[in-house]
Amino acid sequence: MTRVYEIPTHLQVEDVLIAGLTPRQLLRLLAGASIAYGLWDQAILLPLGARAVAAGLVALCAVVVALFQPGGRPIDQWIFAAVFYALLPHRWIWRTTEIDSDASEISEASTDWADLAPVLGWGQQVAQTDDPVGDYGQSWWTEDRLA
Repeated sequence: MTRVYEIPTHLQVEDVLIAGLTPRQLLRLLAGASIAYGLWDQAILLPLGARAVAAGLVALCAVVVALFQPGGRPIDQWIFAAVFYALLPHRWIWRTTEIDSDASEISEASTDWADLAPVLGWGQQVAQTDDPVGDYGQSWWTEDRLA
């Protein structure tokens, strides 16, 4: 007897939980409903009509964020793309960089290839002091610094 194995072919489709809603959509609706109820319950200083309008607007925003998907993508991905686009530079300028001859030395160890060895300013400073931790050996709270 041969065994038949079912191979999933719908890997790019999100699972459906309740009423045709994906877990992401259901979570957004529940979060929006929770915030709307919290606003309705906690904003007792507002009149009844204003509380109802505010809670209704929050619930409507949650429904739009959960269910409206222009271009097949959720609204939060569109918002992220818009913010990312706004923060990135829109004009790229190509500039050549000059190599500073003082920043590196040609090592004499190799005869056929010139290797660049960077000169470390902080490495020379630590090497010149007898203290193994360099300038960081003195504490900022010592009497010499307070005086």
